[in-house]
Amino acid sequence: MANKIYVVSCRQDLSSMGIDRMRSGVEGISEAGISLDWTQAKMMPVVAAEKVQFQEGETKLVPIRPIKIPGNAMVFDSFYGVNGMGHLSCIGSQEFKMFSEDRIADVSMFSSRIKAAVMKGDLLAIVAVVPGKD
Repeated sequence: MANKIYVVSCRQDLSSMGIDRMRSGVEGISEAGISLDWTQAKMMPVVAAEKVQFQEGETKLVPIRPIKIPGNAMVFDSFYGVNGMGHLSCIGSQEFKMFSEDRIADVSMFSSRIKAAVMKGDLLAIVAVVPGKD
C-alpha cells in the first residue's frame, strides 16, 4: 500500500493510519453540477483482496479488487447488509484524482462489529456506479 490515502473526511484519528485529512478542499475542486445516467448504472461487488484481522469495533483499511469508476461517475453504497461481520464505510484509491478523471477504487474502509478476519475473496458490500457528465 502507498504511504498515504487521501480522503475528504472521516474519523479524526486518520493521521495515525497515514491518511491525510483534507479539511475544506483541494485547489481546482469546487461546486459543480453533473447529470447522472441511471440507465447505465452498474451494481458492483466490493471484494476483499487480502486477509485483514479485526478486533470487535475496529475500523481498518482493507485492500479490494479494483473497481473502475469513470470520470464524473458517482458511487453509492447499498445499505442492504451483505456482510454480517461489519459495514463498509467508503471505497477509494491510493492515488488522488480529480472527480472528472477516470479512477480505480482499490481500498476500502471497513468496520467490524466482531473479532474476526476479513478473508481474501470476502464480499464486503455492493455499490452502484452511476455514470455522469458535467
